[in-house]
Amino acid sequence: MMKYLVVIAAMLLVSGSAFGATLYDFETGTEGWTFQTYTDSQAISTATQSTVQALTGTHSLAGTTHLVPGDANFSKGELLVTRPQADKLNLSGTVESVSVFGAAGAAGTNGSSPNGWQMFFKDVNNKSWYGTWNNLVEGSWKTLTANVDTETPAFMDAAFDKTQVVTLGVKLGTGGASTGIYDGPIYVDDYTVVPEPTSMLLLGTGLVGIFGFARKKKA
Repeated sequence: MMKYLVVIAAMLLVSGSAFGATLYDFETGTEGWTFQTYTDSQAISTATQSTVQALTGTHSLAGTTHLVPGDANFSKGELLVTRPQADKLNLSGTVESVSVFGAAGAAGTNGSSPNGWQMFFKDVNNKSWYGTWNNLVEGSWKTLTANVDTETPAFMDAAFDKTQVVTLGVKLGTGGASTGIYDGPIYVDDYTVVPEPTSMLLLGTGLVGIFGFARKKKA
């Protein structure tokens, strides 16, 4: 009985829509993902389904990149998806992850200050949360994770609401002393939102208590 209650708990932890652990695997297309068009975030200019690289399955999301250190327009870029407000996510008690891939040259030419990744979220009022920096590793998949409950973000708007998130994304940026222009692809795969184990256990335990109380009352 306990394992069934924990499964129910996992389903209840994220509101706004029902989903499995993997929200986006890009096996059916871009699945609504696109590239950022802000003036200061134009380093990624396409978002297409690709079979060149895939962490799982046969497809991933590919972005065409022109990354230029120190440039006001091309020192960073983003791939993102904005969900309908009816499908907004409550990220409390969850852990988010996404896997990213940069080809040779994507880290730049300064080994002590490589280019890197950040996960980010935006709420229904376009307030942002940007997670910690992760150095780019060339030629292999790297899994990024985020936890808005426990992680100290690199940036967060004061009014960011983690219970009403509609935009999920990945940012690629140049390192603080990065050198070398990168022109080439980057890839994203397997975006997941799963209940944090502690939250599942607490909610599952609570449901066990409720279930036990109901049985006792019925008896």
